[in-house]
Amino acid sequence: MKKTIQILALATLPMLGFSQKTKVQNAWRALNDYESTLKDKPDYSYLVKAQENIDLALAHEDTKNQAKTYAYLCRIKYNMYQYKLKEEQKKLEPTMPDKNSRIEASYGLTPLTDFEAAGNALDKIKEMDPKYFDNIMEVMKGGVMPSDDDLKLSIVAGQLKLESSNIAVGKYKAKQFDTSADYFYKSAVLNSLMTGKKDTSGFYNACISAQKAKNPVKMYDYNKKMIDQKIASPYNYQTIYDAKLMLKDTATAMEFLKAGRKAFPNDVYLMNRETEIFLQKGQQEKALANLKAAIEKEPTNPQLQLVLGNVYDNLANPRGKSGKDTTKPADFDTLVAKAAMHYQKAIDLKPTNQESYFNSLYNLGALYNNYGGTLYNKSMEKSTITDLAKKQKEYEAKSNEYYKKAIPYLEQALSIKTDDKATMSALRKLYYLTGDEVKGKEMGDKLKGGK
Repeated sequence: MKKTIQILALATLPMLGFSQKTKVQNAWRALNDYESTLKDKPDYSYLVKAQENIDLALAHEDTKNQAKTYAYLCRIKYNMYQYKLKEEQKKLEPTMPDKNSRIEASYGLTPLTDFEAAGNALDKIKEMDPKYFDNIMEVMKGGVMPSDDDLKLSIVAGQLKLESSNIAVGKYKAKQFDTSADYFYKSAVLNSLMTGKKDTSGFYNACISAQKAKNPVKMYDYNKKMIDQKIASPYNYQTIYDAKLMLKDTATAMEFLKAGRKAFPNDVYLMNRETEIFLQKGQQEKALANLKAAIEKEPTNPQLQLVLGNVYDNLANPRGKSGKDTTKPADFDTLVAKAAMHYQKAIDLKPTNQESYFNSLYNLGALYNNYGGTLYNKSMEKSTITDLAKKQKEYEAKSNEYYKKAIPYLEQALSIKTDDKATMSALRKLYYLTGDEVKGKEMGDKLKGGK
């Protein structure tokens, strides 16, 4: 009896292993049964059966580490995703007659759990059996004669790349920018893997989506990937700079700004970012040097003219740490003239950006207004008691020249921003100073909300 029991026990061991291999076979059979229904009416119950069997195979020691198990899992999960994708398209038919629009929208609506599981299974095959994975890649390229199963897996692998791109576009159109960033990136990685070439446009789209998602971590990761792969443009350095500022990591932001300036010394955007830093630090001369260099490259850029005018304006009218005006520089008049010249150039170039156009008009009007007031105050300080009355009229007349020059610019600025209180207030004061009491009263009423 003891011998009989031992023989029976030993005989059951291979049966357990065989049982698990049967699960893989059952999954394969159910998968093929499903694929045979695709031309007519797909029977999803076959996929459910295939999934149940492959799950059991994945749970057992004998089959959980076999590339073939994951090959079937990849195909099962991809088919599940495709089935649900087509079901979403059917739901959209009544409200979306255009087929292409329907397909695009369905990519934005279909859950990605099955698709991601298929991709993960393909990654697992590469990890477990690189030789088998490389063979599948060769099948895709038409380099080897495949078995039926290998051919089907290679088709799924190719579709995963294509679908990643479709999903990315669908999620982007659905304004799901975080997800579209990930899928543009996945598509780029798969494309690079399968073609051996760097997918610059795919990586770039991932960067754009991350920026639209306002996700600084992904902005950094995907732009850094382009820099590391030596396919970067100035945009990548700009975006990392912005991302790190969003994360309050100023040190790293400056590190990438410097690297970007070194890699692309003629890029105006990076130069302008550096100029902003110089201005924030009060390094006006460095800012001027950058701006002049930028204007040489883009002489018709109104924004650069506006910023340069603003730098000269700030140099002419320095302020202390408290924000109050300090002593005017010796070359005050020259600086004001330069500021006015560049503000005027910005206006003449008529920026399409209405905010920039408004700022150019307002700043020039404010410059003339402030210059008139400064001239009056400076001249009055030099007058003596005996000639005060006589001089006062002269100084008022000279100041009024600049007040009158300021008015049309501020009026144009107000036509762009009709509810801007600062512009209204400045105009009301200037109307009264130049003797136009009617307009002064009208502007006062407007400020109060009157008609």
